[in-house]
Amino acid sequence: MLSKFTVQFSIVGMPEHRSYRKLLAGRLISALGTWTAFFAVRIALYNQTNSAWWVSILLFAELVPGVILGIAVGPLIDRWPRQRMMILSDLGGAACFGVLPFVHSPAGICAVSALAGFSAAFFRPACYAAIPNLVGEKYVVTANALIQGAENLATLMGPVIAGVGIVLLGPSTVYTLNAVSFLFSALLLARVGSRLQSNVAARIGRTHWREVRAGFSLVRRDNQLSSLFLIWSWATLAYTGINVAEIVLTTDAYGVGSAGFGVFVAFSAAGILIGNLVAPSFIGRLTVYGGYRASFLITAAGVTICAVSPNLTLGCVGAALFGVGNGIGLVCNVTLIQQVVADDRRGQIFAVLGSLVQMFTLIGTLAAGPLTMTVGPRMVWGISAALLVIGYLNTIVISALRRSNGVEPASPTFVLPSIEAGGETPGNAFNRIATLLDEVERTREAEAPSGIGRRRSRGADETRPPPS
Repeated sequence: MLSKFTVQFSIVGMPEHRSYRKLLAGRLISALGTWTAFFAVRIALYNQTNSAWWVSILLFAELVPGVILGIAVGPLIDRWPRQRMMILSDLGGAACFGVLPFVHSPAGICAVSALAGFSAAFFRPACYAAIPNLVGEKYVVTANALIQGAENLATLMGPVIAGVGIVLLGPSTVYTLNAVSFLFSALLLARVGSRLQSNVAARIGRTHWREVRAGFSLVRRDNQLSSLFLIWSWATLAYTGINVAEIVLTTDAYGVGSAGFGVFVAFSAAGILIGNLVAPSFIGRLTVYGGYRASFLITAAGVTICAVSPNLTLGCVGAALFGVGNGIGLVCNVTLIQQVVADDRRGQIFAVLGSLVQMFTLIGTLAAGPLTMTVGPRMVWGISAALLVIGYLNTIVISALRRSNGVEPASPTFVLPSIEAGGETPGNAFNRIATLLDEVERTREAEAPSGIGRRRSRGADETRPPPS
């Protein structure tokens, strides 16, 4: 059993996957530094101001750039080399945290944190869009699981390192170490090579905002993507309720203090990490669609146990269980998007869906506080469990849609068409939209022959990445 589990992750040691190994190491290092600094900034700002309002402003400043920029700059992730995008993202993070030790006003700290959020908005969509090109279809689920595991390991360790680091070293040193972690990640990414995308998309004659609209149109019109967005949104509302009410659940309903809350959160975070690691085996037995469905039921069961638990002990069991379900679901979600979307639009779709879901996170966070005060934490967790069951029902819908479109859930394939291929898979909504837009552009060029050369030249310049 253990040997089979180990073989799944042998991808890390394979010579042909050196590029993925560097991407994984870079992601782990930068994520660990980011989450450590994220909590260090919150702790330092609260110690300086003794105000929860400033902490709220800080969280808002860190979250909003990702919401806006994921929508606005999504096409750039596919039109520019992804390697360059991720390196620039890391360098931007290094610059922000390198400056932060010299910024002392609360407003200045929030402003620099917003710039760091701006830089980070490019990295994650480009990373997940690139994974199928680095490892191929056979290992893509395992690769997704390892990247997710690295991020969640950083989330688990970040608060501990931040607390200890501030006590022993001070916040300025923690910020500086994070800046160094970004530089190290950028150095690793510089050695990955050019395999992060099949080609740099060259959509002649299309403006940036037309590309933005095309991305939204794809999410809205493609049955599978719109279903994924609906599922992800329901789950996000559930998780925001869980995150806001968990401290009230542990301190008031369970009757434990801050230490008990920390133990509860640690069990849920450990469950997520375990879920990431067992996801490939889980998906291998149930398929990615069956695994996605099961993850919602596992998570809902864990949340229900926490909601009715009389004490912290049983609550920690529920926390670990819903963490496992969440970890499996995260891997399935990423894998499904990679399967549905072709390579030359994948980064944008990850960015758009991520931004839309972050909007639901803002809405859910604003609503969960008053709701918790009105009906109590147990009821909020019960409502969250009900939302997750609705998510399970929606996963049944997406499987039915895939069957109706002629896609067999038991043996999914990753379609990585050539950028110039246009509409060679008519069943895919993206190809239909892209083909239609290409026909419109060709018609316009045919009607104005004198401007063909000028228009083509301008289009080629638009798709060329900026000088480094």
